[in-house]
Amino acid sequence: MARKYKILVPKPAIVDENSADMVLHKADDIVISKGKWQEEIMDTFVENGWALEVKVDAVEETVEVEAKVTPKRARNTKGQLKADDPSTPDVNEAWDGGEAPKKTTKKKTTKKKS
Repeated sequence: MARKYKILVPKPAIVDENSADMVLHKADDIVISKGKWQEEIMDTFVENGWALEVKVDAVEETVEVEAKVTPKRARNTKGQLKADDPSTPDVNEAWDGGEAPKKTTKKKTTKKKS
C-alpha cells in the first residue's frame, strides 16, 4: 500500500528508482510513494523534519446526527421580549419558530415520616 507524505521544507529528491533525474518537492506538496526506494527517501525526510507521513487523508464515513434545538424567546429590535398575539391561535409570536416548548412537569417527592 502506498504511503503518503506531506512536504514541510522544500527539498530535491530523485524522480524514480533507475534515474538520476531530480525534482524539487515544494512545501505542502503531497507525495505518494511509488515503491520501497521512495519510502526510504521519504523516511529520511521525516527523520530530518522535512516531511510528515500523512496517516489519515479524509474521513470515509459520515454520521448524521439530529441536533436538539431548544426554542428561544423572540425579541424585538430593542432586544425586549415579544408577547404572543392572542388573535393568532395557531402561531406563538413569543417564540422563535412560532411554537412554544413543551412544558415538563417535575415530580414532587416527599420524605416519609417515621
